[in-house]
Amino acid sequence: MATQLLDFGAWSLRVRALDASYEWSWSHVASTACIAIGTVLCAAGAARTGAGDGRRRPAWRAAAVLMVVLLADNVTRLHEHVPHWPVVYAPIVVGLGVAMATVAAGQPGARLVQAAVALLCLSLVIHVAGPKAVSALGWSPTSLAFQVKVALKEGTELAGWVLLLTGLARLVPFGVRRPRPAPGPGPAEQGYAA
Repeated sequence: MATQLLDFGAWSLRVRALDASYEWSWSHVASTACIAIGTVLCAAGAARTGAGDGRRRPAWRAAAVLMVVLLADNVTRLHEHVPHWPVVYAPIVVGLGVAMATVAAGQPGARLVQAAVALLCLSLVIHVAGPKAVSALGWSPTSLAFQVKVALKEGTELAGWVLLLTGLARLVPFGVRRPRPAPGPGPAEQGYAA
């Protein structure tokens, strides 16, 4: 958020790497990296979670698929070319939120995941409603109010992805999976009289 306002105030949005509305600004690249890492973590969660772990394994799989879709969109900016994209995009974010809530239920990191999903949803609301609100108030894209809207949208999105990564890192079952040893013979099997 600070870099957007610094670029606006000091350089009139001429430093593209700081301009959050630019497709390849530092915040966009950081968000894309977070989504890519999150996709890998979700795939690892799906692979590392046992088949008997209730709903967590399918939730990890669903989250991995939804993260791939979000990653592809973030790289290609496809949603900018789809009319009424929020109608398509919102269910993807909600689906990711449901999958993450299922994975995180009762686990350490659940609050991080909840906060992350809330920030991502807030970012989506700002992205959809923000331009209309700013325009209705008569503020142009060259106004400070518009730049604050851009900074809030990008800031909440990046914060959401960073928190989600932090939560995912706590949730993915890491370590070497070793089969449990078979139980040893009981007293009756060892020839002891009961």
